[in-house]
Amino acid sequence: EVLRALSSDEPATQLETVKLAGRLKLQGAVDGMANLFEVGDRALKLALVEELTTIGSPGAVRLLERGVDDADRDVRIAVVKFLAQRGHRNAFPRVEAAVTGKLKDADLTEKMAYYEAYGALAGSAGIPMLEKVLLGKGGLLSRKEDPETRACAAMALGRIRSPEARAVL
Repeated sequence: EVLRALSSDEPATQLETVKLAGRLKLQGAVDGMANLFEVGDRALKLALVEELTTIGSPGAVRLLERGVDDADRDVRIAVVKFLAQRGHRNAFPRVEAAVTGKLKDADLTEKMAYYEAYGALAGSAGIPMLEKVLLGKGGLLSRKEDPETRACAAMALGRIRSPEARAVL
């Protein structure tokens, strides 16, 4: 019945069913939620993220990986924070691509979420990239990053918690 309600055409029914599935931690409902991530509106996507994090099954976490590249900023931030907290390494390529590329125009909150996730997921292997961002080591003509981005890189280094990261800081 839950899967049937999730496939309903009524947005209100879908939203309430997603909330119910999360409250009851119905792992079987995760399959029915996959399509909602593609066509859902902002409120539905945020509810999906919240309830999938509550369910926390491997299938739910795999579904959450899609949210790293979502069009909505709040969905991306919530997903990235959760995946970093869980140490979900499968999301690392997407997080790394965002940190090394498309975060130039993002606001501080989003940059912080992605950089902290990068530090948590990359570990010691991420130190050279973060050092380059923080200290601007790219050669004589290289451009230094803006202060916000450098602060985010420092936070990411702090998440790594190794002697090498501490030395860079």
